[in-house]
Amino acid sequence: MLDEERNNLKDLIRKRTENHVGEWTPFVDNVEDLLGHIDMLSAGIDSLHNEIGEVKGMVKNLRKILIKLEVIDDRFIF
Repeated sequence: MLDEERNNLKDLIRKRTENHVGEWTPFVDNVEDLLGHIDMLSAGIDSLHNEIGEVKGMVKNLRKILIKLEVIDDRFIF
């Protein structure tokens, strides 16, 4: 889905640029569209970062539980 959105954005920018004859509005619109796309990507990266942090916390808790249940020995796991 992301590739399709990126291709649509490229096509839209390409069409605006072809019609550019000295007016700054298409350029400004292109920049705003790119910034919007960057914001969307940043939000996705932040979401993934949060999920990774949650998974790390769950793994640490699981490790502690397994050590308490003596399923694993904490001397061999860092």
